Amino acid sequence: MQEGSGSFMSRKERIAELDLIRGFAFLAVVYQHVIGIFIREQGLSTQTAIVYGMLFHLLKFAVPAFIFITGLVLFYNYCEKVNYIGFMRKRVTEILVPYGIWSAIYMSLQTWPQGWESSFFRTVIKNLVTGTSSYHLWFVVMIFQFYLLYPLWQKLFRFLHRLVVNRTRFVVVGALLAFVYGGLMWFSARYIPAHMADFGGGPLELYMIKYRDRNAFYYFFYFLLGGVAAVALPAFRAWIGKRWMWIAAAFCLLYGWIGYELLQVFASGSISLNVATSLKPSMFLYTVASLLGVYGLALLIGKKQLAVTHWLSLVGKYSYGAYLMHALVLTYLMKAVRGIGLFHTGVIGSLVVFVLCAAVSFFLSYGLGRLPFGALLVGAAEKKRVSEPAKKQLPHAG
Repeated sequence: MQEGSGSFMSRKERIAELDLIRGFAFLAVVYQHVIGIFIREQGLSTQTAIVYGMLFHLLKFAVPAFIFITGLVLFYNYCEKVNYIGFMRKRVTEILVPYGIWSAIYMSLQTWPQGWESSFFRTVIKNLVTGTSSYHLWFVVMIFQFYLLYPLWQKLFRFLHRLVVNRTRFVVVGALLAFVYGGLMWFSARYIPAHMADFGGGPLELYMIKYRDRNAFYYFFYFLLGGVAAVALPAFRAWIGKRWMWIAAAFCLLYGWIGYELLQVFASGSISLNVATSLKPSMFLYTVASLLGVYGLALLIGKKQLAVTHWLSLVGKYSYGAYLMHALVLTYLMKAVRGIGLFHTGVIGSLVVFVLCAAVSFFLSYGLGRLPFGALLVGAAEKKRVSEPAKKQLPHAG
């Protein structure tokens, strides 16, 4: 998904590695959804299900990565006062308009129940507000809340930034935020399922309980982490470069931990990817390690300037449109492979479908994006100059 700087501010250069991370995240989302289809196939062996589950865990950085990038880019480009009207006009045009169009497309392809005419408009509004026109559109509803409430997040971030006057304060504030967020993840994964009957209903329950997966508050740590990276970008890059071994070790240990949780569920005889939810304490720690690792990988690939660097960056630039349409592409791809009886089962089949789905979605997004009104369908790919990862300096944001 794309971000841009406001016209009222001096234009800043594109941060090169972010397009690579967007590319990684988009590909991870596509394969997650492919796995979600393949793991429900009849006759699936336990061994194959475990492979799917571990691959699914490996890819769970995707949504937090998009949130992290959103926080980084917003605090990078809008560290001072925001012209809120202009800011939101740009986001409505580049995010909500394509979302609305694709929501309408997905709804038009659904089978509506008998007598649907009487509740048509209410259903449409509900689908748009909750992101339920298709299984993947919840993400747009969730991420847009960060834009909508950005001035409030900006005030909170500035308050926290004023508290951080030295390294010790930084560690203490960071640890407190992590503790609060970890408690929120415990509330989501442990308390809510055990006390569903205690909640009395109403709009607050819908927002905080039923639809918590699309409540931006449940992802605030990754957004603020992006802000930290924004105000200290050269230092953040250098820190990752110096501590990549520690990051890799933490990733491996935490990957083993959540893998153990997955195996415990499979041992009970059930096969479900719900155990891989991002909204639980263990996934929080694992996700932070994953984000740091993916950022480091993007820095490494960006320096080498390989052919994959160009293509992955291009995928990142057009990832929003590709994300919006990939579920539709995947639906018709699965119909095709099932029709010919090839690649519709097994890990190899899932990889083939993943590659085809990602490629078709990207090229459609790229092609539509180059049309005169393509931005209305796929958002707008930025046209900023690319910064050099090792040379770009960021002014202090207060």
